[in-house]
Amino acid sequence: MYKILKLQPISNHLYLKINILRGMMYCGILWGLYHPEQQGWAMTSDHDDYVFPFWLNGLHAHQYAQLHWPNYVPKKITPHDFQSALLPTLSRLNVTPALCNGTKRIKLSTSQMRHFFFNDSILLPT
Repeated sequence: MYKILKLQPISNHLYLKINILRGMMYCGILWGLYHPEQQGWAMTSDHDDYVFPFWLNGLHAHQYAQLHWPNYVPKKITPHDFQSALLPTLSRLNVTPALCNGTKRIKLSTSQMRHFFFNDSILLPT
C-alpha cells in the first residue's frame, strides 16, 4: 500500500472557480445588467475581449450596478432565453460571457456555458 507523504492543496483561485461553477449548475437563473431606456445589456471590455458580465445572484448584480453602472438594473435571464437568444448573439458578436463574483470574473466559452449551465445530464437526477 502506498503512503501519501504530502498533499498539494488547490489554489484559492481554482477553488473559487470550482465552487462558482458548481453553484452555476444548480441555480437555474442568471442575472445580467439591463438598461431599460436603451433596451440593451451591459457589456464591457478588458485587455483584448468584449465581455458580457453575468451573476448567479440578483443582489450581487444590483450591488455591482450601483457602483459601476448606475443606469442599469439587474434583470433575470432564464436558461431558455440565455441559450436560445443571448448566447447565439454573444457568439455572433464575438463577446465572451463572464461570470462575476465580487471583484473576480471568470470568462467562459460558449461550449463551457452550454456544458455547465445547459447540460441536462448534469441537472437531471440519474
